[in-house]
Amino acid sequence: MCRKQVLLTTVALSITVITVLVLHALGITNTGARLEFQTVDIGFWSGHVNHAYYVVQDSADWIRIWNQHQQIFIPQHPPPEIDFSKATVIAVFMGECRTTGYGIGVQEIIDTGLTVVVKVVKVYPGKNCIVGEALTHPYHIVKTSKIDKHVIFQTSETATNCG
Repeated sequence: MCRKQVLLTTVALSITVITVLVLHALGITNTGARLEFQTVDIGFWSGHVNHAYYVVQDSADWIRIWNQHQQIFIPQHPPPEIDFSKATVIAVFMGECRTTGYGIGVQEIIDTGLTVVVKVVKVYPGKNCIVGEALTHPYHIVKTSKIDKHVIFQTSETATNCG
């Protein structure tokens, strides 16, 4: 191999290694362990009228977020007991939607080693869908094992196929 080819091969290999390291540091990998999670609450009406994603690590934040969520309900219920020494709560709120047919959900939680990626899907009513004229505030709240890493939310969107 000539000297020029060796140099080009070395540069290309270096760029590839750097790219992989940067993507891994950002938590953008296709590898990792799936974390199990349990739904704490899911629905279409919440006191959270703005779009928001939360990683809840302590009781004070949990009570604040739960109370805002519950403010539209009569009677209001206290927040479910969470042992924050062993668990983390992930809460995703879609915000206000002008009709029915919208939804949001935590689909997957992946520990990549350096970060935790929470995959969220937003669902919209598609063409030809019949929707009700009502304000909705879709949400999904889940509990998983304790997370002590940076959390990245990856959101995808899909439309319901109503034919």
